[in-house]
Amino acid sequence: MKNLLCIKEQMILPIRRKACLIIFSSIVVSLCLIVTIFITYSLADTSKYALNFGVQEYTVPADAKDFTLKDINNRNISLKNFRGKIVILNFWATWCGPCRQEMPSMERLHQQFKDRGLVILAIASGDDTKSVNSFITKYNLTFPALIDKDLEVTDIYKVWALPTTYFINSKGQIIGVAQGSRDWNTKEATQYITSIFKASI
Repeated sequence: MKNLLCIKEQMILPIRRKACLIIFSSIVVSLCLIVTIFITYSLADTSKYALNFGVQEYTVPADAKDFTLKDINNRNISLKNFRGKIVILNFWATWCGPCRQEMPSMERLHQQFKDRGLVILAIASGDDTKSVNSFITKYNLTFPALIDKDLEVTDIYKVWALPTTYFINSKGQIIGVAQGSRDWNTKEATQYITSIFKASI
């Protein structure tokens, strides 16, 4: 009887292990499905608002290339310093009519989201510090304006039309681009920026 009992136990133990493995595998698969569904839903949600706001989303996010430029106060500002935050990278110029048109609404967007950690970096393509400083003062802009007089960063980001705006997530990845001016003080703008924050949680 003892031997028979031992044999039965030896048979039962592998069965129990197999059952545990099946249960564990099922849990892992279920968790993976939940994560996949969550990510897919987040991306789909972001894409919907991107389309409404006229943003071309990247199918695969691309690492944003780091750079360092001086602001109007001659301080060095690097993109890498804002890792972990949502960044709007706006390429513009003081002579650009559409840029002048959208800047006041971009300032309102900045005021709306700055407490949530939104960063707007306005890169002045081909302008000098004096002209940019006058522009900033005229339009009462409070977000950083960076001087790219030699178009170095403008070329790195392959900007060929102004204004051009890149959207960078908290991981430092470009997730979308918008060309041309737009009204940043709209429901569509608010929904898109909010969706980026939600997708970054």
